[in-house]
Amino acid sequence: MAALRCTKKLLTAMKVEPSLPQASGLSRMGDWSLNLLHTRPKLVVAMSEHDRLGLVLESGPYATLPERFIESVREQLLAIGVLSELVQGECDAMQPLTTTATTPYANRLSLQANLKDYAWLAERYLVGRHASLAEINARLADQLVSLNGKLEFPRKFVLERFAVMRL
Repeated sequence: MAALRCTKKLLTAMKVEPSLPQASGLSRMGDWSLNLLHTRPKLVVAMSEHDRLGLVLESGPYATLPERFIESVREQLLAIGVLSELVQGECDAMQPLTTTATTPYANRLSLQANLKDYAWLAERYLVGRHASLAEINARLADQLVSLNGKLEFPRKFVLERFAVMRL
């Protein structure tokens, strides 16, 4: 089980009342923070709580966002080199997804700062470079972030997390 911690802007667009966050599940990547980007087409930028892995996907239709989100996570994990059986296990462990608000939770300010950076990068790549969503997601996986005092790429954090789980 994992939570989609959506900004008020995204919750309003989805016309969803936030649920109370559930207890942590078995998902290795933790909860995800999501925000709506008013680009053309409208996009959702998402970031994992534990590893700061970012991804973007089209926002609509909002009713299918949770299912499409899991598929986007699957594609992103495969693209960065996580083994397919581990990807399937992670996608299964994320379900059922709970849609909740972005506050209150630990590391909120740090996560929101990273999410704003990812939103800015995604918009620049979409508008300025006419990049595909796959190209934007590849760039977000290689965006330098600081996590627990360690400066690294989200791709590396995720690969280390899944390598540990293989043992």
